[in-house]
Amino acid sequence: MRSVTHSVPVHARATYVRHVGSHHRARQRVNASTARASERVRDTSIAIVGAGISGLATALALKRIGIDNVKVFERSSEIKPNVGGGFNLNGGARVLCELGLEETYARLANDLLGVKARRASDGRDLFEVKVHDMIRADEEGRRELVSGGGKVLAGTVQRADLQRAMADALGAGCLIFDRDVKAVRSGGSQATIEFTDGAVEAFDLVIGADGIDSRAREAVDGGESPPIYSGIRIVFGCTTAGSSVREDVNTAEQWFADGAYCLVFTGGGDLASKQHNIALCVQDEARRDENASWRAKPSAKEETLKLMREKGMPQSVIDVTEACDRFFDVGVHYHDVLESWSDESGTIALVGDSCHAMPPFLGQGANQAMQDALCIAQELAKVGTEHDTVKDALVAYEGIRKGPTAAIMQSSRFIGALETGAGPVSLFRDVAFFVAGTLGITGKVFMSGAMPRYER
Repeated sequence: MRSVTHSVPVHARATYVRHVGSHHRARQRVNASTARASERVRDTSIAIVGAGISGLATALALKRIGIDNVKVFERSSEIKPNVGGGFNLNGGARVLCELGLEETYARLANDLLGVKARRASDGRDLFEVKVHDMIRADEEGRRELVSGGGKVLAGTVQRADLQRAMADALGAGCLIFDRDVKAVRSGGSQATIEFTDGAVEAFDLVIGADGIDSRAREAVDGGESPPIYSGIRIVFGCTTAGSSVREDVNTAEQWFADGAYCLVFTGGGDLASKQHNIALCVQDEARRDENASWRAKPSAKEETLKLMREKGMPQSVIDVTEACDRFFDVGVHYHDVLESWSDESGTIALVGDSCHAMPPFLGQGANQAMQDALCIAQELAKVGTEHDTVKDALVAYEGIRKGPTAAIMQSSRFIGALETGAGPVSLFRDVAFFVAGTLGITGKVFMSGAMPRYER
């Protein structure tokens, strides 16, 4: 459920830019393909709760450093096709390369060459970000977001395609389906998982990658921080593979209306597998389900078309929506910044939405989750060398990742309210975005969010 990219006027991004600015320096990359776990942790038994993008990335990262005693528990019976829509990858694409999956990214991703934002009422241009050109022109961009093979790592993928490919890369025996977790509990030197069928298993470390309603999170914070509804609803629509309803498949379109915002983009690799996506965002105070399992809502099409016409979306956007055959109705939820990402004993830790669920308005949810995965594995690999204990490694992981994710989360909350604002707010938004685009601020904001931040 991650948008392609969103832009922020200068006054709204102070916290975010202050944080990321401190990272704009040359640094030596820690290569996950060469980092190896010490003997102290190589035989650690690790359970990962959830086989979404963050859970699979975590398992792949752990195996990459030589920790093989890893199990991933997934409540579904399979990795289902056509679940969820598309999303943007940049920092997450770098993670795939570090995990040896550069060819997978190249096969599944649709290059995102640019983003164009327009006012829906009259088609006036607000800003344009030339993504690939900007990355190649920037020193840090070339270092971080151009692969060893010379490919710019900025594209859009379909969630189900990437999830399937990552599961296949794990190989047999690691991913266990039909295991629904009821509770995670800390107890001494190990944590236990209780499943809904009554079974109980113990592990040296349990990593919660089970999303916004995380059972592992409840064990860390005592269940004291339930998801917060943002008051914003998003309806995602996806076409079947190979639809020709969009001509320019490498440019994402942003359309801003009074009280609404719509994103149109294309995800997928070769032409036959490309799917077009729409994401209509509106304010809706009636609390909506976060739809964490990405259940399709067949009745959403007519309602979405009605909303689009009411908001004055252009015919080209309506045409793409007409071509969509799957719709996902999602309430945007988030968590406040969590005090700690692991329990006191160091036997339970969190990655992805389980510790920093954020609104999708900077297009960074999946990217940040994948960086969590690589970072936690890299820090665990240092137990016995730089870290004395697993808990020390988890504290180091949190120290690296909490700042970037907290900054993005806070900015995303503000941007969501601004982009879907009505009346005077929408007028201010359009002027602010036009000025920000003219000054080149929108491009800088994209680059700040896209840069990977998983190392010290």
